[in-house]
Amino acid sequence: MAHVRKQIRDRIVSTLKSGVSLVQRRVHATRFYALTSDELPAITVSMVTETSAMATIGTKTMMRNASVAVDIYVRATANVDDDLDKVAVQVEEAIAGDFTVNGLAKDAVLQSTDIDFSGDAEQPVAVGRLTFLVRYITAIDDVETAR
Repeated sequence: MAHVRKQIRDRIVSTLKSGVSLVQRRVHATRFYALTSDELPAITVSMVTETSAMATIGTKTMMRNASVAVDIYVRATANVDDDLDKVAVQVEEAIAGDFTVNGLAKDAVLQSTDIDFSGDAEQPVAVGRLTFLVRYITAIDDVETAR
């Protein structure tokens, strides 16, 4: 098995591949290289932060709060805001449809949305980051099993 964090990330990727038709299954776990214009629109999913604390004194379980970034990449055209919003609708609805991330989490809710533009690619790109707060529990000595 793998850390519950990886299981959650993989499940969100799978959910978005089947639930966001506008990106035609171009959904990837963390990417470290630039997308080409032929690969747009696309989505990347990554865990950006996680905090944890004992769930209850004496239980040896950890309540974890992970921030999962879902980055939407679209070509920066005259319709860029509309294009980002159309994909964001599908992302939000897909994740809401799997609210507990297949039972791995207590819940997954949208925490924030940020929009930025980049001229670094071969074509200017807009990036919409939807950050979801995913709350889940593990035992302190078994981080591969969600509780």
